[in-house]
Amino acid sequence: MKYKHYGLFTLLLFVISFGVPTGVLSAQQPEIASIQSDSAAETSFAYSPRGRRDPFKPLIQEQVKTVRKSKGRAEKLKGPLEKFELSQYRLVALMVVKGVPRAMVKAPDGKSYTVKVGEYIGLNGGIVKNIETKVVDVDANGMRIEKSPDRIVVEEVGVDSYTGNEVRENRYIVM
Repeated sequence: MKYKHYGLFTLLLFVISFGVPTGVLSAQQPEIASIQSDSAAETSFAYSPRGRRDPFKPLIQEQVKTVRKSKGRAEKLKGPLEKFELSQYRLVALMVVKGVPRAMVKAPDGKSYTVKVGEYIGLNGGIVKNIETKVVDVDANGMRIEKSPDRIVVEEVGVDSYTGNEVRENRYIVM
C-alpha cells in the first residue's frame, strides 16, 4: 500500500519535471494551431482613440490659470483673498518693506495674508488702492486729533440696480 503512493508521487514528480509526453498532446495539436492563428490576427489590431480619453495623460490635471473674456471685460481666477466679504477682514499690522507699504489682514478662517497696493480682495472684485497710516495733528488748544486711522482703502466696482451704470465705491478695512 505504501509503495502505491510512492509510485503516484514519482509519476507526478516526473510530469512536473519533464512535462507531458508528446503522445498525449498529439490529439491537441489542431487546437494549438488555431490559437496561434488567432494571436496573429490580434497583432494587426489598431487602437482607435475616438470617444476615449488619452491613456497617456494623467487622470488629474493641474489647474491652469487662464483669463476668459465675457461681456466685454476679462474675468480672472479668484485668489485666497477673494473668498470673503470685506467686512469680515481685520487689519492686523502695517509695515513698509523696501519703501512699499504693506498691510497684514486676518481672514475669518484664521489665516493671515500680506496685502499691497494693486491686489484684489473681497467678493466684489475690490482692488487695494491705498494703505494709509494714522495721521495725528495738534489743534490750537494743544490737543492731539486723529485725522485718519490706520486703514486699507479698497475700491469696489458694482452695478447700480436702478440705472444699470457702473458705480465705484471706496471701502475701508480698519484695525
